[in-house]
Amino acid sequence: MSLDRTPVQEAQLDVSDDFSEIYNKYFPRLYKYILYRVGDLNTAEDLVSDVFEKALAKYNTYCPDKGKLSTWLFTIANNTITNYFKKKNQDTELIDLNHVEARDRLEDLIIDRELKAVLLKSMAYLNDRQKNVIALKFGACLTNRQIAQMMNITESNVGTIIFRSLKKLKDVLKEQNIIY
Repeated sequence: MSLDRTPVQEAQLDVSDDFSEIYNKYFPRLYKYILYRVGDLNTAEDLVSDVFEKALAKYNTYCPDKGKLSTWLFTIANNTITNYFKKKNQDTELIDLNHVEARDRLEDLIIDRELKAVLLKSMAYLNDRQKNVIALKFGACLTNRQIAQMMNITESNVGTIIFRSLKKLKDVLKEQNIIY
């Protein structure tokens, strides 16, 4: 049996191999970013799948000269999230903390759940731009420069948004007597 392939088949295999590497590298970051934005594990899984489907379908249109691959992928993710909220016409829901990472000790799990719930509730006090920057920074682990490029703002503006958002979260937590 011969494994002779046409040039088109060879190109498809190359794209498949490249895209597998991209998927493995960016899935965790995209998933965490989307989870920060939508607050639901199942929805985040569905949306990250949509992002990779769209990216694969349009992979041949990606041009490295126009921007980084990560920026391209996170732009697709942001647009997917925006479309999701438009379609569903809903606000962010809180995460089901029963399905979040298990811990070895019950006490740690309870404390972790409470802290995550408080932080997610506190995120509701941020505007959409602040939520997006916080999700990109801490969910997707992007640098300020990457966030700035993606959102068409300056790096210093990203830093200012992060600073003000964290201060606002801190103030909310103080008001709720969570921190002193």
